[in-house]
Amino acid sequence: MIKKRIGILTGGGDVPPLNAMIASARQASLDNETELLGFFYGWLGLIDDRYVELSKINIDPKIGGTILKSSRVNLEKIPGAIEKVQNNFKKLRLQGLIVVGGEDTLSNSFYLPDIPQVLISKTIDNDVGMIQAGKREDSSVEIINYFTLGFPTAAKKISSFVSLKEGLRTTAYSHERIMFVESMGMHAGWLALSSCMGHPDFIVIPEFPLDYNKIINMVLEKYELQRNVIIVVAEGARFDNGAHISADENEKDDFGHPRFKGSAEMLARRMKEDLKNYFDTRNINAVNPSYLYRSGMPSDLDFRWASKIGKKAVNMLSDGLEKPVFLTIRKVSKRFSITPYPLCNLKNIQEFHRFVDKRFYNPEEYSVTELGKKYLAELVDEICEDKYGLI
Repeated sequence: MIKKRIGILTGGGDVPPLNAMIASARQASLDNETELLGFFYGWLGLIDDRYVELSKINIDPKIGGTILKSSRVNLEKIPGAIEKVQNNFKKLRLQGLIVVGGEDTLSNSFYLPDIPQVLISKTIDNDVGMIQAGKREDSSVEIINYFTLGFPTAAKKISSFVSLKEGLRTTAYSHERIMFVESMGMHAGWLALSSCMGHPDFIVIPEFPLDYNKIINMVLEKYELQRNVIIVVAEGARFDNGAHISADENEKDDFGHPRFKGSAEMLARRMKEDLKNYFDTRNINAVNPSYLYRSGMPSDLDFRWASKIGKKAVNMLSDGLEKPVFLTIRKVSKRFSITPYPLCNLKNIQEFHRFVDKRFYNPEEYSVTELGKKYLAELVDEICEDKYGLI
């Protein structure tokens, strides 16, 4: 009897629970007597025939990053790439493909609608999904894809990084510093927003323009009150004239994203210059720990749901899935579950892009709303297993 054979690839930025997901998929393939090929360097591995039979290697699920390594490529920008993927899929006798990535990596799946695929979102930006809500801004919300893999770990880390208990607040207090902290997030400010659990003073995100004159006065008022200030700034934040704080619009990647030069650093430099007549501005500093947010071991929540999703993806393809689907995490009656969402319901990945809105963020105060805190707290805090149905 010929074994079923499926493939798996990881693309884009790495996140802590990837190996947990791959290890779970590997075990599910062994249980189903399905051969699982792991493609190296994301889509490039499927283009260039670089893969390993995962049953032949050991995977430590608690180690962060991805054993399959990664790349960020746009298949449409590489001559003949889409045809090579289709041909190699047939040549290797694959019955399906698990695609794990963020917005850019997953967008390539739309070029391959006839290949059975299970798409799994992983990004510390938490921007793959949708929010369905009532008509009023204070109404309850239903979030399709409640969180992306990697976000709970990163959210916990950035909260800890700015906190009094474990992070920057102690040195900000001791030296009376004004500190700008960089957060990843080109288009969406979810990661910057999650720092609210560590109690920064202000949070600046891409969805709502920064009024520089207003924020500088707010910083001065806060500094007069407590003699230290922490401002978290997402890399994709903009001024109120629409210009990015730090992007080089003339230098873009294959997906059209500008290269960012450090929004926290840019704001710190500008504020140093503008406040030099008020006090010693040597204590205005910028910190960019962005790569640390996606590094290291996964949080418990990330680990558990990455493992569940990896198993689910293999089982669906082994059972004969015919058309591409997203695997989304849904929350119903305080319980999380994994729900397929047909790819054919979307024209492109942009229709599955989740942004922060005023239900979650107060742009007048550069702060998080109560609904935002409620949503983020359950992803950052340690979560009770029986309450959320993790087993």
